Amino acid sequence: MNKNYLRHGKVVGLLSASATAALLLAGCGDNNAEEPAPLPDYYPLSVGSTRIYDVADTVWRNGVPTASRFQFREQVLSEPVPDAIGQPVYEVVRSRRNSAAEAWQPDSVLAVTVAPRNVTVQFNNRRTVALVLPAVEGKSWNFNAFNSLDTVVAVTRFYEQVGQPFSIVRDGKTYDYANTVTTTNDLSTGDNNNATKLVVQRSTFAPGVGPVYRVSRSYKNDCSGAEGCRVPFVRYLGQSRNEVLIESSNPRN
Repeated sequence: MNKNYLRHGKVVGLLSASATAALLLAGCGDNNAEEPAPLPDYYPLSVGSTRIYDVADTVWRNGVPTASRFQFREQVLSEPVPDAIGQPVYEVVRSRRNSAAEAWQPDSVLAVTVAPRNVTVQFNNRRTVALVLPAVEGKSWNFNAFNSLDTVVAVTRFYEQVGQPFSIVRDGKTYDYANTVTTTNDLSTGDNNNATKLVVQRSTFAPGVGPVYRVSRSYKNDCSGAEGCRVPFVRYLGQSRNEVLIESSNPRN
């Protein structure tokens, strides 16, 4: 049976959002139990930490795919700033380059808030709940609890494959992790998987390392014309992106 966390909590401002998260998490059954040891750190951050991802991206327009490859680098360049209730907020600076031979160019900034029981990520002014701790197989929560996409029934993230090994091959090199957790959206709902669209969002985290694999796919079927949606599903419009961690360093480790 799934354990639901952060089901609903429309909030305005960092103070209300953080305080609401702390109260909701503290009130859940699992979180009242005393932990025998520190929880695994699935999103380690410290000044100087760096992660480099190889990115494979494909965009569909009128059923025609256009593929590209590039790299993202995510760095913490300064000390975290505490939010209104004292939780550290890290500024993660993202840069991009098309190949290892090119210079990095500024791309975007993430604001990652690390609390004892959850990790949130703010990007393009949208704050989402990346992790709710402790990680338990089947546990669910509201990914959009702190942004405008929140709804009354919004259990939009689940844990799966908790404590399982993970391996992926990229450009002939294998990246192995003995112990990981994966978060995923619910593909069984009509909002994510139906005749008109398909949405997949999945991230895999390794303790002491951070996000090691991220997948985001969003497709729309062609439902124009007298016959309606094409069968089988056709990637008429959309985008598919996967990011593989190929290099990382953290002075704290």
